[in-house]
Amino acid sequence: MMLDVRGLKPPQPALMIIEALEKLKTGERLEVIGDKPFVDMIPKLEEAGYEVELQKVGEFFVLKVTKTEESKGLTMEVEECDDEAVEITEDTNVAKLLKVYPESLDILVKYGFSPLQNSLMRKTLARTVTLGQAKKLIGMSDEKFREMMEELKGLEEGR
Repeated sequence: MMLDVRGLKPPQPALMIIEALEKLKTGERLEVIGDKPFVDMIPKLEEAGYEVELQKVGEFFVLKVTKTEESKGLTMEVEECDDEAVEITEDTNVAKLLKVYPESLDILVKYGFSPLQNSLMRKTLARTVTLGQAKKLIGMSDEKFREMMEELKGLEEGR
């Protein structure tokens, strides 16, 4: 199985690798091409019992991961979010916002945060980014971000 994660920003490559590894059978290999040398992933993969090989090919890196009999599943380590009310700012964690204001999902998707429609992304990616970081990830303009923030702040007022 092949996976191309070039140009993607963390934690998206890690999420894609974890998802792809779940589909492998013992003895099968995942090959991942990326712009960076996967330094954070390799120790976790080895610790989980995968055979790992890294090669530099031109300006890219190829990570070869083989599932063994000893391989265990990998997860992203994320902090749990509480249900406490949250002031909505650009430093607000996306997962916490979604937990406290479930209706914020529709607003975020409307403004281009479409990966949040996927429940796996909501459980993983959303926990690792703030609204401000998410804005940069999708390349949202300052004007659109202000509009979205105003709509989200309306949720605070509705409580």
